[in-house]
Amino acid sequence: MSQFDEFIYTIPKEHHEWGDHIASPRAYFRGNQSMKGSRHIMGFDVILNEAVDGYPHFHHSVEEYHWFTGSDLTKFFDFDAEIEIWLGDDPDNLEKYTITEPTLIRCPPNFWHGPINYKRVGKPVAFSAIYFDGEWSSISRRVKPDGSVDYPYLGSSQKRCVYDNSASCTHCGKCFREYRENPGSIENMEIDFALKWRDELVNGRSIPASGAYDKYIFKYPVEYHQWGDRFANPRGKFRGETQLPGVKFFGGFSVVINSNNMEVPHLHHANDEYLWFTGSDLQNFFDYDSEIEIYLGWDPDNMEKIVITEPTVIRVPPDMWHCPINFKRIDKPVGFLPIYPDGDWSKVLRKEDENGRYEYVYQAATLKKCVYDKKKTCWYCGKCSSDKSIKKN
Repeated sequence: MSQFDEFIYTIPKEHHEWGDHIASPRAYFRGNQSMKGSRHIMGFDVILNEAVDGYPHFHHSVEEYHWFTGSDLTKFFDFDAEIEIWLGDDPDNLEKYTITEPTLIRCPPNFWHGPINYKRVGKPVAFSAIYFDGEWSSISRRVKPDGSVDYPYLGSSQKRCVYDNSASCTHCGKCFREYRENPGSIENMEIDFALKWRDELVNGRSIPASGAYDKYIFKYPVEYHQWGDRFANPRGKFRGETQLPGVKFFGGFSVVINSNNMEVPHLHHANDEYLWFTGSDLQNFFDYDSEIEIYLGWDPDNMEKIVITEPTVIRVPPDMWHCPINFKRIDKPVGFLPIYPDGDWSKVLRKEDENGRYEYVYQAATLKKCVYDKKKTCWYCGKCSSDKSIKKN
C-alpha cells in the first residue's frame, strides 16, 4: 500500500462488442469513474478494418482532441490509412476532411465533429479521444417530424443501457454492433437519430473541406532527436501553443527502448498532469514487460518511490512533487505519454542559491530557448544533453 494509491490507476483489460474492426482488449481511463477527482478521459481504440464510428456532436464547455497514428509507436509514422471526419460550426454544412498521416484534431467547445469513416485501413490505426473533464458528455441534434429541433444531451453517467434501462451504459458496444449490422434493429436506441444522420453524411451528403478548419488540424512532423538509443527515433510530439495556437493540451509519446533516468523533481502550480505508461504496440496494449520507478510526494525531501510493472496512469495534482522517472528495466519498449491540459507545459523546480537557501524557479516550454540559438524556442532535440561544452542549468 502507498499513501498515493488514490492517484495510481492500473489500466484494466476492457473487452468489448464493438465488432471485429476494433482490437480487443482495449485500454481506457474514464475520468472520475476510474479515479475520483480526475478531470481526464482517454483511451485507445486500434482500428483493424474499414468501419464508421461516432456521429455528429459537440461538447458544450470542454475541449476534445482526436488523435490518429500508426498503432506501433516505435514506428509512429508507419501510417497507411485513409480516414474521413466531418467538422464545422454549422451542423447543416459540415465539411469532410481526409486524414492520410499521423494527425491531431482540436475540437473546441461548441464545435461539431463526427462521424469518423475509416475508409481504407492498410495498416492498423490507433485512435484516441482526449477529453479534459471527469465526465464525458456530448450534444447532438434531432430534427422531429414536425420540423422542430432539439439537442439531446448524452452524459456518461446519465446514459442508460439500451437493453436494461435500470443499468448504466458500460460502453461495451453491443448495441452499436447490432445497429451497424442491422440499422433500426434496436428499439430503444437513444441515438438512432444521430446514427441516421451519420449514415447520410457518409453516403454522400458532404461539403468538401474549404480549409476554414485547418487551424484545428495538426499533422505530426517527422521529428528526429539526439537523445541516443534511449528512445525510438523518429518520434511524434505535440507541443501545444508553439504548434497549434489556442490549444489547451500539451503532450506526446516518447517510446523508451533502453533503461534511463528522466527528469528532476518538480511540480505544476495550477494543473493536473497525467502520466501514461503503456506497451508500445497499442494493438497489443497489455504486452508489457518493464519495471519503472517514479517518485511522488507533497514534500520534496520526503518522496515515495512507486514501482510500475504493468500499464498504468498516474494523476499528478497541482503542487505534488514528482520525478525522477527511472526506466529501470526495459525488456519490451514502453510508451510514455505525459498529458498536460494546457497549451504551455510548465513546471516549478527547487534550487539552492549561493547562500544555501532554496529558491523556486519557474520554467515553461514557450520560455525555454535553444542553447545554440537564443532566438529559437527549444524543441527538446537532445543535442545539448551530450555536448560537454554546454553548461547545464
